[in-house]
Amino acid sequence: MGSEVLDSFGPYVALVITQIAEPVANIIIKVAFENGLNQYVFLTYRQLVATLAIAPVAYYVERKDRPPLTFKATIHIFLLGLVGITIALNLYLAGLSCTSSTFALAATNVLDPVFTFILAFIFRMEDVRIKKIKGQAKVVGTATCVGGAMIMTLYKGAQLLQSSFGLQQWQLLGSSSSWALGPRLLFSSSFFWSVWLTYQAWVVPCYSAPLSLTAVMCFMSTFQSAVVALILNHDASQWKIGWNIQFLSCMYTGLLSSAFTLSVQSWCIKKKGPVFTSAFKPLATVVFSILQTLCFHQSLHLGRPTSLAGQEVRLGQAAAHPCSRGPL
Repeated sequence: MGSEVLDSFGPYVALVITQIAEPVANIIIKVAFENGLNQYVFLTYRQLVATLAIAPVAYYVERKDRPPLTFKATIHIFLLGLVGITIALNLYLAGLSCTSSTFALAATNVLDPVFTFILAFIFRMEDVRIKKIKGQAKVVGTATCVGGAMIMTLYKGAQLLQSSFGLQQWQLLGSSSSWALGPRLLFSSSFFWSVWLTYQAWVVPCYSAPLSLTAVMCFMSTFQSAVVALILNHDASQWKIGWNIQFLSCMYTGLLSSAFTLSVQSWCIKKKGPVFTSAFKPLATVVFSILQTLCFHQSLHLGRPTSLAGQEVRLGQAAAHPCSRGPL
């Protein structure tokens, strides 16, 4: 009975928790970058924290069910770490530095599920029967998700709520003027993240231990990120971080954004498939808009990341979504 409840409702609850944690991480990272933290050093430390956190848990929990780590599985996991963490996250962090927390979160949270849906459809992981109600709901949900995010990002309507307390707005916006490059980096990041999510649906049947898969992936991405950091960052002093927001950003994102979230996503991909897992991403935009109002001097406007229509359709699509077919 308990196992059936976990399989039925666990993925929904777990993914909602990850989307609540994501906006907080976004804010912390942006503030840390504004305070001098190098993005390449940050990602290396973040993945190191994640590896140290998830490895003991994976070893204990899956000690009886862990499949052998074959050469084929090792190559697959290495590529997963390269595509989904080293490449996708570096692109996202660069895009975040060039734009704002609001734009980065809103843009990627709508592009991620759209790219994933398209890739899953191309590789026959997603069954879209346009003549059926479910098929029409998937298409309408994807289109609504895109339209809603465009409205939330570009349209500023009537003010709904004014916050009278909070932190300074500069912590969200930063001072970079590279807005022409930022959206392209975020677009590329979403594409690689969706490739990672779809690719993982193929890898999971080969190595069906989500925690161990996450631990190995974090371990490999730590070394990959370190190599990238050593190549692109020649200032040795930047490897020394302060006991302030820089340290907090590495610990918070390492524990929640990498160790916990990646484990949850691997588990949900195994249970429900990549499209279901990505469908919850827009929820983080709603959470972020609430955080802006409660914690920052940001007014809540109609049209900005506050519209729930697209999110409801997308989550409704997830609720009716069947399990992935698995590898081709």
